[in-house]
Amino acid sequence: MFPIRLVGPRITLRELRDTDVAAVFSYAGNPEVARHVPWSTHAGLADSEEFVRDVLTKARADQRSIYALAVTVDDQLIGTGRISIVNSQYRRGDIGYVLHPDWWSQGFGTEVAGLLRDFGFDRLGLRRIEATAHPDNVGSQRVLEKIGMRYEGRIRDHMLVDGTWRDSLSYAILETDPRPNRDG
Repeated sequence: MFPIRLVGPRITLRELRDTDVAAVFSYAGNPEVARHVPWSTHAGLADSEEFVRDVLTKARADQRSIYALAVTVDDQLIGTGRISIVNSQYRRGDIGYVLHPDWWSQGFGTEVAGLLRDFGFDRLGLRRIEATAHPDNVGSQRVLEKIGMRYEGRIRDHMLVDGTWRDSLSYAILETDPRPNRDG
């Protein structure tokens, strides 16, 4: 499936473009953002350019399993959201999202996660969607709960980020679970 465009009440999720590199770097190069995600702070525009190029290559794959999409407000890129098919046989996927700090605590994360959840169930045919949150990222934990995900436990030493092991909190929702905030 290419291209993908998901429209919510205030945001649009669309495919990334070559011209998005500077906007990606504006959040991915911010250490405040990177402390909650499983990747290192982008050191320069080259890191963001490599990320965008990699996303675009995977978006055009014959058997697409990763949908990394630009989060836009009035065509301004404010972050990215991703849903991945982790296991097609068991219809399991996972979601993730990251926003520029200027857009935190305004409900945009909940809208992004809700659009990804609905896309996963309604268009990708997933049975289960999972997500993890950094234990210190209370805002992201709230987002996952607002879209109907249930806390399933703490995964110890789940990720190695910049040479340090980090725990993650595990959340999931099934296609048969209620979907609050269906419109984001």
